[in-house]
Amino acid sequence: MMQDTIVDAEDISSQEKVMEAPPESSDLQEATINTNSIIDSHPSNELAQQTEKLSCDDKPALSEVETPTSSNDANDSNSTPVQESATIVSTDFSQTSINANLGDKEAQVALGDMYLDGEGVQQDYQAAMEWFLRAADQGYAIGQRRVGYMYHYGLGVTQDYQAALTWNLKAADQGDAGAQCNAGHLYRRDRGTTQDFSKAMELYLLSANQGYAKAQNQIGTMYNDGLGVPQDYSRAFGWYNKAAVQDDQDAQCNLGCLYRNGKGVAQSFSKAMEWFIKSAEQGHAEAQANVGYLYRDGKGVTQDYSKAREWFVKAAEQGNAYSQHRLGCLYHDGQGVEQDYVQAMTWYRKAADQDYMEAQYNAGLMYKDGHGVPIDYSQASVWLLKAANQGHEEAQYIVGRLYEYGDGVPQDVTTAMGWYLKAAKQCSWEARTRLACLHQQGSYFY
Repeated sequence: MMQDTIVDAEDISSQEKVMEAPPESSDLQEATINTNSIIDSHPSNELAQQTEKLSCDDKPALSEVETPTSSNDANDSNSTPVQESATIVSTDFSQTSINANLGDKEAQVALGDMYLDGEGVQQDYQAAMEWFLRAADQGYAIGQRRVGYMYHYGLGVTQDYQAALTWNLKAADQGDAGAQCNAGHLYRRDRGTTQDFSKAMELYLLSANQGYAKAQNQIGTMYNDGLGVPQDYSRAFGWYNKAAVQDDQDAQCNLGCLYRNGKGVAQSFSKAMEWFIKSAEQGHAEAQANVGYLYRDGKGVTQDYSKAREWFVKAAEQGNAYSQHRLGCLYHDGQGVEQDYVQAMTWYRKAADQDYMEAQYNAGLMYKDGHGVPIDYSQASVWLLKAANQGHEEAQYIVGRLYEYGDGVPQDVTTAMGWYLKAAKQCSWEARTRLACLHQQGSYFY
């Protein structure tokens, strides 16, 4: 799960991916997603008239996503009639501006939020920062936390993690739960300070003990991954549960992963699905991918490729590489949809462009075999090499064959044998057979 990745027991390795982007809302808290790798045991499918197999048995590590969530500091205006909202926003801005100029610290933060979000005024990060600083200089904790957020993401100022930490600590010292959590992130992630898991845990606990769900989720991750504390899935489960019952979508996804993998709790695919659905319905991409996975394999639910596709689409449209790859596999195999190699290739490429190894391998095969695209050994070699360089066994073997026969690359038996050797070390019998044949023919590594 955010690298903080909850690593599945069956995974050999996990790739950490971090996505950080300023949110559209004015909230300054940072939410961390830590999700288990999806267990994916779908057997490989043989391509027509080929010995190489399409890779659909990937076990991806789900991405860490770090983005602020919606703020609780702003008043809820959902009850405002739509036709009156523009006038009210305008009036609010005028009055808020007057109050802010009179030194009202709460109005200064509210005005900064309006500039930050472009509500009732043209979006202006520098103006937002100015008003947050005015409130912060009065010792207002929320203003200090806002300033920390602006420095963290470089909004209206040059990005400066050290300054972000300084301002968050000012607010944290006043007991601001969001700032305590934010400062914990910075200590955990080695940003603006030396990495210190113990300090991060201390700050997370201060925040979590005030009932702050994001911090509770982070403590769960610390226990799950053994960061600064002994690894303890039971404690991870307990902290994830505290946050999940508060509708924290990250924690709900993480809790689903623990149920799915039977870590810290008895394995239950039906309970896993229950929590994944709660998170997925809030738009959580990794949870949506997990729902798709469970429907595809019929774990905790009746197998349903059509529903699997629906959830994979939701996650894929958010850029989830695993789901993009899985959609490619569904279109390639005609599961839940009519078989369509063009659509399969489209989704493989989306995932491959994100350096998703299995998708790179499959895209390479599609180019090599002319499925959904014209046969193109040059492009095949490009994508297969990308997968091979990430350690994909079958890709290493096929790259060896491309070099041995000069398909899409210059013929080079020595280079071919080098790739066969890499694949052979991963127990590829095809590669071992080719090495034996080449040795018998007198080709050596000297």
